[in-house]
Amino acid sequence: MKKKLLLLMCFVLSGIMLFGCSGSAGTDNEEEDSTKNSNEEGLKLHYSLKELEEGDNVTDLSGNGYDGTLYNRQNMNNEYEKNATFMTEGAYIEIPGEVFENEDTLTISVWLKNYSGAINTSAMYFGTKDNMPVNYWILNPSNLAGTLKSVFTDSDNATAPYNTEVGISPSVAANGIQGPYTDMTWNHYVTVITPTEISVYMNGDNVGTVEHTKTVSDFGEELVAYIGRSSYSADATYTGFVRDVKVYNTALTGDSIKAEYENNKPDEIKNNATETDILIADRADPHVTKGSDGYYYFTASYPMYGGRDVEGYDRIILRRAKTIEGLADAEEKVIWDESESATAHRFIWAPEIHEINGKWYVYFAASGQANNVWDINCHVIACEGDNPYEDNWIDKGKFQTTEDDLFSFTGFSLDMTYFACNDKHYVIWAQKPNLSNVYMATINPDEPWKLTSEPIMLTAPEYYWEKVSIPVNEGPAVMVHEGRVYVAYSASATGPEYCIGLLYADEKADLMDKASWTKVKEPLLTSSDLIGEYGPGHNSFVKDENGDWVFVYHSRSEECYKGQCGYGSEDPLYDPCRSARIRRVKWDENGMPILNQ
Repeated sequence: MKKKLLLLMCFVLSGIMLFGCSGSAGTDNEEEDSTKNSNEEGLKLHYSLKELEEGDNVTDLSGNGYDGTLYNRQNMNNEYEKNATFMTEGAYIEIPGEVFENEDTLTISVWLKNYSGAINTSAMYFGTKDNMPVNYWILNPSNLAGTLKSVFTDSDNATAPYNTEVGISPSVAANGIQGPYTDMTWNHYVTVITPTEISVYMNGDNVGTVEHTKTVSDFGEELVAYIGRSSYSADATYTGFVRDVKVYNTALTGDSIKAEYENNKPDEIKNNATETDILIADRADPHVTKGSDGYYYFTASYPMYGGRDVEGYDRIILRRAKTIEGLADAEEKVIWDESESATAHRFIWAPEIHEINGKWYVYFAASGQANNVWDINCHVIACEGDNPYEDNWIDKGKFQTTEDDLFSFTGFSLDMTYFACNDKHYVIWAQKPNLSNVYMATINPDEPWKLTSEPIMLTAPEYYWEKVSIPVNEGPAVMVHEGRVYVAYSASATGPEYCIGLLYADEKADLMDKASWTKVKEPLLTSSDLIGEYGPGHNSFVKDENGDWVFVYHSRSEECYKGQCGYGSEDPLYDPCRSARIRRVKWDENGMPILNQ
């Protein structure tokens, strides 16, 4: 697993992989491909899938004439990796069904970088065309459990065909074996189907072999075949990169499959992927600030330890120390809990402590109804004295809006942060009208529980890495550095797909003008930048004792991702395994922050 984690999500430009990678993700010369393919025994179809456009014929490089057709390309964002096609929002490729008809022995090889998340989807499929297909083979790189699925129907069941699946991660577990957990880097998937067995390989290694009795000939005539969807009408289409699809009417050997992987994988794994120690375990949404008293203060979401825990997400905790590292062993106090409010109930999430005009406040999200996780909005408590660690806190209630603002803090809002710039004071938060977007408004520092303007929307999910499983922008964090205001935010669902994006503006600009802000098109920190941890996000920025910027963020350890933490069967909401970690901010030659080193 650690070796797999080192693989880079790298984007190829002019033959050179960015972010410390080099190597080839495919062959640039299609004529060379075609010549090479003609010598591959049993090769029936080969699509290289280079940067296709809507309506393109997908050329079969095997020379057998099984060209495919790409549909719904207009919905795609022109986000390419060299020699690959990105598919999203309903895009798929139709393959002539006769490629598979009556071929009882097949080898199907495909390279995928999956951005669908853990979901019922199909990266590749052949079978009957019913909306509930009776007979099929289907490849899902990450099923609902996050594991590889490659299955073959072994009997007929028109009402529940999924119960007839055999292979890797079938719907009925007894009908096969569980596949490995998969990540969002390039992975090579190979399925070998014979009249009696289905064998699956991932990155050159055999996952397993399962017996079956049905054959492809038994599927009948007029089969359909796709890349990016199946016949199941209820399943989502695939989101992610795909390249170099090959279909053989022979059973490739394990040695041949290993050679295919070794010859086409990136030559160099990520150089700057590093391990990061846990600062404080089981503390998600970490926030650290340095007060005028010289102390560093830490707060975070207090977790639930499983869905039956009646005490989690019910309090605000605080630590303090003279150094950031000292927070790890500092005494943790409860400074406030839900019993002290008539308006703020569980679930209490993402508290942030801020010193504003010499007084201390905590912004946090809480439910307006007891035990209702969907009535979440932004709230404030204020410290009555000068010592936030020792003095009493009072409830200021739900964050207040201007008279004409009928939008802010309605429905579902959370993750509020604060910053000051050029004697103006701002809050930023996430809110759902439909998607989870990030908004900003001004406040009066003397009453920092009230907006003084209507909000602007800073960012909404638009890029593929912001929309894995769920379209989300949330968790804003601000850093003002050398003439710029940087707003980091977290994107996608909270599994391994969780990552950190960035906006920035000139600090002298009108920050309440959306046009002042630039959004970076690629994420700054992803799971692929890390070893032994997944889903980095919801960070805060603070300067260390030397005046250098660091950021504190949360992620899940590898054990949790692999279901070995004891909470793998729980809803992620009730999984306590997100822990606070710390990394240093680096800077490139253009003054942009680097988080992945």
